[in-house]
Amino acid sequence: MRKIILSIAASDPSGGAGIEADLKVFTRIGVFGLTAITGITVQEPEEIKAIIPTPIEHFRAILEIHFKKLKPDAVKIGAIATQKHLEEIKSFLEKMRVPAVLDTILLSSTGFELLEKSAWGKIKELFSLVSLITPNIEEAEILSGTKIQNNDDKVRALKILNEQGAKAILLKGGHLKGEPEDWLWLDGSVRLKFSRPRVAGKIHGTGCALSSAIASYLALGYELELAVKKAEEYLDRALYGLMEISQVKYFTHLEKEDNNGD
Repeated sequence: MRKIILSIAASDPSGGAGIEADLKVFTRIGVFGLTAITGITVQEPEEIKAIIPTPIEHFRAILEIHFKKLKPDAVKIGAIATQKHLEEIKSFLEKMRVPAVLDTILLSSTGFELLEKSAWGKIKELFSLVSLITPNIEEAEILSGTKIQNNDDKVRALKILNEQGAKAILLKGGHLKGEPEDWLWLDGSVRLKFSRPRVAGKIHGTGCALSSAIASYLALGYELELAVKKAEEYLDRALYGLMEISQVKYFTHLEKEDNNGD
């Protein structure tokens, strides 16, 4: 029987991120995707204009159906929208107790709040209820209160996030200068580092794809470290043209910066 995975996230009408991207990743990897939509975004390729949260009573009812009837094997959490949605997700995770990946989305790349700012501190209440959190550099800085400019800063921030309850952390390094490098913190230390050549153009939805892939492999029964490895490999294949993530024609074509055809 096919494994079932639930995406709790916002909808991206462009199809490049959010619920729409998650479902594409689930299909590629071979798990069956369910959804609980926290809100509908109004966005174009360059920026998000607005987010309209799902009425909380309907959101709560959807999560209750998933808990009682559909029983996913794993959960991926993306944009949460409001503190009330966060509280419902917390209650759901406390009951569901399955592998879960939290993509700690606070802001869009253009600075739009995808979780209302008053709830940023509250997202830490989910840390101990999930298997892994996947902050980018900016999110890690906000959540840890530490400026990250070098490798020592990365370690300091990871330790703080761990102390805040995160069991495992995949720190995504794409927002720093130089070659992007993701660090997996597990069992009190940096266990794995993943690097890749930086690709040209404006990329949309890679964080959603990565966290969704990790959750998919957890649903399939892989241990966390191997699930992260396989998800990073999945993202590499997507970025370098062996398969799609969810890009459409108005996004810049993904290619290596040296453009030498390798």
